[in-house]
Amino acid sequence: MSPAPRRRAWRGVARRGAGAGGLGVAFLLRYGLIEPHRIGLVCGADDAPSWCALREMIVQCHALWIWGWLGLGGGALALAFGWGWALRIGFAMSLMALVLYNADFGAAGLLLTLLRLPRI
Repeated sequence: MSPAPRRRAWRGVARRGAGAGGLGVAFLLRYGLIEPHRIGLVCGADDAPSWCALREMIVQCHALWIWGWLGLGGGALALAFGWGWALRIGFAMSLMALVLYNADFGAAGLLLTLLRLPRI
């Protein structure tokens, strides 16, 4: 196998890895940290553990649409300039946004990212 096809193959692996990693993290955050009722009760108490600050930060990222904005921005930068790092960030963050309740901007970011993929 010559170097050029090998490089293209590794790019595909990196894209799939970014998407799988983003989905894995998103599902872990959603079903392990955000949605469980008991964790909400523990973090709502006056003597909440210190890790509840991290949970609160993640919930605020959801409330401020951070996941969707990162996906949309990464997809737009990848489409406009063809930057590979922006493509990976846009792809992973768009998938995370779809899982973490930011479907509006996440879907638009995923669309922009997928429009860029055939040109790589």
